[in-house]
Amino acid sequence: MTSKRFAVSLRIVVFASLIGFVATARPCDTWVAMRDATADHSVILVKNSDRPPMEAQPLVQVLHQKHDAGERVKCTYIEIPQVAETYEHIGSKIWWSFGYEHGMNEYGVAIGNEAVWSKEPVQWGDGLLGMDLVRLGLERGKTAYEAMHVMIDLLVKYGQSGDCERAGEWGKANYHNSFIIADPQQAWVLETAGKYWVAKTIKNGVYSISNIYSIERDWDEAHPKLVQHAVEMGWTKSAKDFNFARDYGDYWGKDSKNPGGMQIRRNMTLACLRRDFAQVTPASMMQISRSHLEGTITEPRWGAAETFWPTPCMHDSPQSPYHTAASVVAHLRAEMPPLLRGVYWASFSNPCCNVFKPFYLHGPTLPPAYAKGSSTYCADSPWWWANRVKLLCDLNYSALAPTVRGVFDQTERWEMDRQATVEAEALRQIKAGNEVEAVRVLQQFTDDNCQRVEKEYRMLNEILPATLKTVGTQFVFADYMKGWASAKGVPLP
Repeated sequence: MTSKRFAVSLRIVVFASLIGFVATARPCDTWVAMRDATADHSVILVKNSDRPPMEAQPLVQVLHQKHDAGERVKCTYIEIPQVAETYEHIGSKIWWSFGYEHGMNEYGVAIGNEAVWSKEPVQWGDGLLGMDLVRLGLERGKTAYEAMHVMIDLLVKYGQSGDCERAGEWGKANYHNSFIIADPQQAWVLETAGKYWVAKTIKNGVYSISNIYSIERDWDEAHPKLVQHAVEMGWTKSAKDFNFARDYGDYWGKDSKNPGGMQIRRNMTLACLRRDFAQVTPASMMQISRSHLEGTITEPRWGAAETFWPTPCMHDSPQSPYHTAASVVAHLRAEMPPLLRGVYWASFSNPCCNVFKPFYLHGPTLPPAYAKGSSTYCADSPWWWANRVKLLCDLNYSALAPTVRGVFDQTERWEMDRQATVEAEALRQIKAGNEVEAVRVLQQFTDDNCQRVEKEYRMLNEILPATLKTVGTQFVFADYMKGWASAKGVPLP
């Protein structure tokens, strides 16, 4: 595909997205299972972060820090005062932003956000991105409730605004945000429209959010003028008639992004959670994150990459120009000591073509290479190893994806089997007063996992192109995909 044809293709897709023809825009999903819904009585929060093609989303770890009085922190577009102390955390960081799509901190607080569209106008350039709010909540909150109110206070003071896609190939994008904020005991759903907000607590059961408001009449806390503002704007007849999702949501305006598709995604994750109720595990959550609505009336015809509907595991195409750039399964365990309280299972790029890896806080650290990645291909970036595997699979999903899953399913089973032994030893060392040795045990586990996965990625990045030359390309949108790859320097056959 020539660069001229690719440029024309991009313009067509951008135009289509602006007038509403594209199946979805800026999709994501976040879902949570509470203690009564999980097999081990933990809380498990999951997010699939969907972003524009080829936008790297590496994984960063920031240690617990103390700050001097008067310090300021530079967020994506504005600076705000720093606090005296910020907490250790792991976050999935879009390469150009300050904030995170999702993350977990040292106290077992985990957060994921979603783009939503409201009748309330957006502001530009002088506020915080929803991703900034995720990071600031992790840095400053010891519980889900505390983190939520950190985010609310910042939202009310600074507003949410700014180009959420950095005016790249897709032009500017702006939206409001909803969040699930969880800790080992409870979760909160926070949904926002400008500086207005509404929140409900989740203590039992399961919950899911997508790119559509979920809270209607059943909230626990809200902006003091939430209902009054809707009445004054004429969005509802009266306080008695008020319904947040209906009255604040934008379902018909120029900025509305396929609410029906988003409801399908939310229904799908909720259905899976309810199916697995009382037996939800990190492994079952990983399977939900890999769903392309198989077995339903919206199942892809030829392969996962060719779906015409938004699915939990998104693949980009001219019909839907976003893909899952990173995923997390945050396993939050109240009965465990701090070192073992939270396990951060992270996957780069589309989870159906990749592997989840477990990480811990309070001592163990990520490999430095996991923080590498930008807008162009980088051969020593783990995110780009993963994304190239995904791109190769997309070119002939039915032929290549089974090979990838054959490798990574075995790896995840190995990780989970070894996790039980390693954590038992770490717990024994903690009880014996030897936390340094417990940290060493977990660090060795982390290093062994990452070294194994690195070898597997390098192997797959060698054998998949050779296999593709043999079986041929079967992707309906191969020219589109190869055009993107060429523009970003990704070597494809």
